[in-house]
Amino acid sequence: MSSAAGVQTVAAAPETQASSAVVDLQTIAHELRQPLSAIESIAYYLSLALPRDSRPARKQARRLQHLVEQSNWILTCALQLADETPLAPQPLNLEELIVQTIHTSTVPGEPRVHLEPGGGLPLVNLDPGRGRALLENLLMLFRQLASDLHPVRVTTAAAEGGVSLGIATSIPGYRSEASLGPGCILSIQSARRVVEGHGGSFHIQVDPASGVSLKVVLP
Repeated sequence: MSSAAGVQTVAAAPETQASSAVVDLQTIAHELRQPLSAIESIAYYLSLALPRDSRPARKQARRLQHLVEQSNWILTCALQLADETPLAPQPLNLEELIVQTIHTSTVPGEPRVHLEPGGGLPLVNLDPGRGRALLENLLMLFRQLASDLHPVRVTTAAAEGGVSLGIATSIPGYRSEASLGPGCILSIQSARRVVEGHGGSFHIQVDPASGVSLKVVLP
C-alpha cells in the first residue's frame, strides 16, 4: 500500500511543479504589466502634448506605445501557452466574435484589417474566453507583419469538419517562421495549442514572395 502511495506521489509531482510554474509566470506577468501601463500612459499623454508639426518626436511616442503593446502581447501569449485551465467550449458564431474583436482591438496607426465573411456559417464549439484571446493574439501577430501597403486580410468559409478562418498579409521578404520577429514564434505556439485543444487544425505558411498566411479550422 505504501508502495502504491509512493508511485502516486511520484506521478503527481510533475503536475504540481507545472502548476507552480504557471503561478510564478502569472505573478511575473502581473508585476511587469504595472510599469508597462505607466509607460503606455506616458506615451499617450506625450502624443497629446507634442506639437503636430513635431513629427520625429510624435513618431517616437507612437513607437513607445507600440513597444508596450508588443510586450503585453508577448506576456499574454506566454500565459495562454502555460494555461492549464480546462476548456469550456460552447456553440459560438465565429464571424460575430471576429467582428467584435477587430472593433475592440483596432488602434489608430496600425495596419488595416479587411474582413471577408463567408456568411451563413454553422456555429463552432469554442471556449468564449480562449476564443477571444485567440483572435486577439492572431490579429496582433499579423499586424506586426503587415503594413499600410499590405494590410491584414481575414476570411471565413465553410470547411470539412467545421468553419475555416484564414488570415493573411501579402508583405514579402519573410522566409520562415523563425524570421517573423520577436514574439511571433510564441504567438504561433500559443494559438496552435488553443486551436488543437478544441480539436481543430492550425497551418501557417511563410513564403518570401507571397507573404504569410494562416488557416485554422474549428469544429
